[in-house]
Amino acid sequence: MSRQLLACLAALLAFFPPAVLGQSDPAAKPLAWDVISVKPNHSLDPSSFMRWNLNGIEFRNTTLHGTLLNAFEVRSESQITGYPGWVNSEHFDIEAKMDADTAAAYRALRGEASKQQWHAFMQQILDERFGMKFHVEKRELPVYNLVVAKQGVKLKISAPEETGSSSMGPGKYSARRGHAGGLAFSLSGVVGRVIFDRTGLTGDYDIDLTWAPDDKPDAGPSIFSALQEQLGLKLEPAKAPVDVIVIDHLERPSEN
Repeated sequence: MSRQLLACLAALLAFFPPAVLGQSDPAAKPLAWDVISVKPNHSLDPSSFMRWNLNGIEFRNTTLHGTLLNAFEVRSESQITGYPGWVNSEHFDIEAKMDADTAAAYRALRGEASKQQWHAFMQQILDERFGMKFHVEKRELPVYNLVVAKQGVKLKISAPEETGSSSMGPGKYSARRGHAGGLAFSLSGVVGRVIFDRTGLTGDYDIDLTWAPDDKPDAGPSIFSALQEQLGLKLEPAKAPVDVIVIDHLERPSEN
């Protein structure tokens, strides 16, 4: 579940309404949630969801692991460590709301500014309601290098007038005017390791990639085979220094 969440994170951030308008103001007051509510969810219903509205966010029946993955600029689960076991097993309903001025300011962000503010919002939830403390370390970790396979690239060059877009779901990645770096970033969550783009490709491409998701291994080729067969690319195992978020403290919240 968490791999799927991480694999879709970039697409989810692009989907949120605040990410599509305006420009950021570096001199503006830091944005923050006005109200944060956290309640344990003890239901036996396995379903969960995340819902965005104009002034807040709502998570139902989520583990805290998902919130951690949303709170930091990470590509792989291996980049977050040190948290207690209940982060993966206990479920919560989380709601956070902002006042009208904050909502307007957030809707005025776009691109990298919107993404970084999203991470800040998630860290605020973890700081205020779960007492999170953390630090960042550089660690040598197993990674993958995305390279061109021996048979050569099979990517289609995008038409100059084509509009850029991307989407991702279980066993599927699609992009118009996409880049090799964006593909590497998105697939890091699928394979559970950080992927570095070492292809040397700098063009804009139409990318359509399908593979068998983890829960349906017989539904098609593995992600490794699909990359070679469909795109002419290959994942080579390697080791590299990677930033790792080390969670020093987390506590269960008081119910409100």
